Amino acid sequence: MKLFCSISTILLLLSTAITHAEVSHFEPIFPQFSNTIKQRQAMNQIYALGEVSFSNDVRVPFYRVTAANPVDDGLLKDFKSCTAKSCHFDFKLDANLAKQLKLVGLPEIGVVLVPKDWPDIEANAGANGTGSALLMSTNQKQAIELYDSSVCVGCGMPYATLYFPNLLKESIENEFGGYKDTQKLIHVVHPSKHIAFFSYQIPKLNNKTHGVAKYRDDGDFNFREIKVTLDKSQQHLVGPILNFYHFTH
Repeated sequence: MKLFCSISTILLLLSTAITHAEVSHFEPIFPQFSNTIKQRQAMNQIYALGEVSFSNDVRVPFYRVTAANPVDDGLLKDFKSCTAKSCHFDFKLDANLAKQLKLVGLPEIGVVLVPKDWPDIEANAGANGTGSALLMSTNQKQAIELYDSSVCVGCGMPYATLYFPNLLKESIENEFGGYKDTQKLIHVVHPSKHIAFFSYQIPKLNNKTHGVAKYRDDGDFNFREIKVTLDKSQQHLVGPILNFYHFTH
């Protein structure tokens, strides 16, 4: 289908791809990069743009990441250095935790807090406005995944059905398919109709994956999510990372 998005990093950890109105079963697995190190270094160049400030005058370093231009040759690289006004967030970030974090701006996704020492990023942008990214620790045993469907309803709605089952009927009727958690592996809490906080356990990992999923359906459907998998040494960073994502998205 024209609306189907083929960016590998956005797949919601399922072994079976959606075709037409197929409903697939949720299977939690740890993500992997789809590109080589050389490809990531060429497409996902990282630029330091100064510092960003938070409401309690805490500052963290700020970086922007390029992605392959989905329409023309070259890279998406439309960003400027920070100023006091352009790089401020009215968000309270603990000063001690801030020392362990950096802010990264991702194409078609926006900004996200990540552990300061994480060097590797894979980011993709689709011609229809979709965006996906995978950021990993040096040993590639910790990960942060992000996805934004933009206004591509066929890209976003099937993935949203895992967290918002009320969308499943509509998604199937539109031949987008959907997901079901038949084994009750994922725990979901809905603070509001269009927001889901979730967690699940990936087999053979000690710590759970935690995330936030959101959708908007005000004429243009949009789905976005973040999934954070950190080990015991960095579990204290899960809260600020997810809270900031919830605040900014």
